[in-house]
Amino acid sequence: MDRAGPGIEEQADRVAEAACELADAAAGSGWSAAAVDDALVAIDTLAAALTQVDQEVAEVLAAVTATTATVRRRFGLPLDPEPAPPGTEWVTASRSARRPRPRRRGLGPGFQGIR
Repeated sequence: MDRAGPGIEEQADRVAEAACELADAAAGSGWSAAAVDDALVAIDTLAAALTQVDQEVAEVLAAVTATTATVRRRFGLPLDPEPAPPGTEWVTASRSARRPRPRRRGLGPGFQGIR
């Protein structure tokens, strides 16, 4: 884990920056169901990406996926399917039913981040 692939550190930095901006914007504000859904998709996607670090990390992050499923049930959001394996494209059912979104790339080589 000494060397990240091309662009990974920059992408991770942008994701962390966006998460901080979201936290700042949400402070003292309400959340819509769509915003909660989008944030949970981001959490699940990041957890899926981090499972590539090693098997122990994957086992620990399984709790994250279980937790986001619990939050989805609490807010009456549809449970999304498991993220696709690395290198495949996917669109979650709840997102495509709510509003059209561009297809997301898989988490394999060429991953372009969360849009």
